[in-house]
Amino acid sequence: MIKSQITRRTLIKAAAAIGLAPGLITSARAQSEPIRFGFQNTSWGSIGMVAEAEDIFNKNGVNIAIYRFDSGKAVRDAMIANRIDIGVLGTTPMIVGVAKGDMAPVAMAMYAGRTNAVVVGKDSGIKTVADLKGKKVGSQIGSATDNVFNNKVLPSFGLTKGDVTIVNTKFSNHVAALAGGSVDAFAGVEPFPSVAVTEGLGLSIIDYSSFDIVPVWLAINKSVLDKRRAEVLGFLRAWVATINIFKNTPDRAATIVQENFTKMGFTVSKVAIVNMLGKLEVNPEYVPGLEAYLIAESNILLAKKQIPKMPDWKAMLSKPLLQQIPRS
Repeated sequence: MIKSQITRRTLIKAAAAIGLAPGLITSARAQSEPIRFGFQNTSWGSIGMVAEAEDIFNKNGVNIAIYRFDSGKAVRDAMIANRIDIGVLGTTPMIVGVAKGDMAPVAMAMYAGRTNAVVVGKDSGIKTVADLKGKKVGSQIGSATDNVFNNKVLPSFGLTKGDVTIVNTKFSNHVAALAGGSVDAFAGVEPFPSVAVTEGLGLSIIDYSSFDIVPVWLAINKSVLDKRRAEVLGFLRAWVATINIFKNTPDRAATIVQENFTKMGFTVSKVAIVNMLGKLEVNPEYVPGLEAYLIAESNILLAKKQIPKMPDWKAMLSKPLLQQIPRS
């Protein structure tokens, strides 16, 4: 059993603090024109947390400014607004950013199906997703986590989005919402499902691994790639080096990620962090089937008129830049 010492008061304070995270700069070298990099304060931002702590970008000659956000959707919006250049985000915000902005995928962060989970109140009596009918579910609308929940998880149990009441709730507020009774369940991303379970507030009834590989992308504004290609290659070299830390020294990565959540106001045990990172498949490479996956996901957004046209995924995934950097 994973142990956690987080309290409800600490959780609520931390959630409020994270809500202020978008646009908050956390590090930058004293040089002009840094590459502006953004990631979210969830398990999906773990690579960014380790890269910053180990100063990997600077060691690879990349002038960097790092920004933190509460979700990939917020990262996407900052990229469209030209507040950051490169960001970590899930598939849904990435597709919307490509279709409506100047964005393109440049590499992967991870494949994270096991990090998404549906968590219900411990004493709610809810046993399966089918039992969510008529219930209030906290979900961060516009996120990849929300998209998979509505379009894949619910239908697998004979439900539609209209069968539940979606309460738009930031990931960082999910546990507080469950504890306060404003939702009966949440569709969330680690570490928040583990926090709810280890604090004795909730039960995880299912993760997303059976429904979706949940790719987590590293995306870039194409104008930055066009103008600063050499620096972007340096960024990717640092990105791969950081992923190697996860693979070669996982305990070091876990320590850094634990320290990050501690700074955000969460007291989560090292065992819980190790368990969380064990759910991540950190991998910068495109795996087979991604083009078909993106087409299928884009068709869902097209049908809902959330994007104007199908992006040219074949062109965007061809000739990955990772092939052009030195590999250790």
